Amino acid sequence: MARLTPLIRLALFVFGLTAGVLTISTPSFAQQSCGDDLKRMSEKREVELNKINQMVQAAKGKPMNPALFCAQSGGLNAAENALIAYMEKNKDWCGIPDEVVTSLKENHLKSLAFSNKACSVAAQMKKQEAARAAAGSNGAPQAQPLPAGPL
Repeated sequence: MARLTPLIRLALFVFGLTAGVLTISTPSFAQQSCGDDLKRMSEKREVELNKINQMVQAAKGKPMNPALFCAQSGGLNAAENALIAYMEKNKDWCGIPDEVVTSLKENHLKSLAFSNKACSVAAQMKKQEAARAAAGSNGAPQAQPLPAGPL
């Protein structure tokens, strides 16, 4: 067996120390990277959620415009989709508990259901407005027919 020179021993020690430091710092890097990504996506979701909450508060119990709500809810749905996709893809790497992902999915389903309902009402209202516009498109008011037959 060959003897290890002091230079080779030093190189092996430095290599082992470097490998150990990298191994220890990798989860920390993963958690920091995940934390930054999740924070950025959560803040985007929070901004979209605040827009909708402000719209609801501005209505003060009056019926909201479904078309406006439908348009505003698209941003929230997209932000939640992105957050859920990231969490599912990086659940193990980031150490995200299953309960967190499940809870976010349940809330997202509720948001989607409310958004879909508002969008369908907005579509029905648009269809009704188009039908009314088509019926009155000749510009003149509808004249009452005169009675016919013997008087």
